[in-house]
Amino acid sequence: MDTIILGFLMIRGSTIYELRQSIKQTLSTVSSDSTGSIQAGIKKLVKKGWITFEEHVEGGVNKKTYFITEAGEKHFRENISTPMLYKEKNMELSKFFFQGFTHHSEHEAFISSYLEELEKELHRLEAIKITIGQRNNFSRDYINNLKESGGATEFMTEEGVKSIAYFQYATLDLGIEKIKFEIDWFRNFQSKLKAERMENNREQ
Repeated sequence: MDTIILGFLMIRGSTIYELRQSIKQTLSTVSSDSTGSIQAGIKKLVKKGWITFEEHVEGGVNKKTYFITEAGEKHFRENISTPMLYKEKNMELSKFFFQGFTHHSEHEAFISSYLEELEKELHRLEAIKITIGQRNNFSRDYINNLKESGGATEFMTEEGVKSIAYFQYATLDLGIEKIKFEIDWFRNFQSKLKAERMENNREQ
């Protein structure tokens, strides 16, 4: 969560609500977007001096906008420069792992239900991809707005914004392809399971 919060604050200063929306819209396949997780991360980062905040009143409500500090930017850049580790841990798959303890009559519905969940997530990500439109079409006003939003201004050039967006869009593409693979795998498994059950029934 530290890297995600710092990364979004590299782009622009944000409230907790804005951070939650950014995570929900772009990194839902990577991280939780719960307010509690973000608040815990914010508290830790403020304590370390990696982010700071400004308070203001909006509509009678006191709000805090968070900004990355120079120390936070240094930590963030050092962290994202280290090699990625493989961490594909989905606790929900433990239910699949232990399906042998359920009656075989429940297996098809169980897999079908998961396939529906995967299809929903695929449609959501593909809808985001459609709304992006031209991936490298950033207006001068958009870039100037980013420069004034409290992020790391040295990256807010046309070339810098394109570089940032390039990898963010690639992450979206990866998420879509991984879900497509999982849908194909579970469909094939479901077909294999049906065929084996039919064969077993004929032999009985």
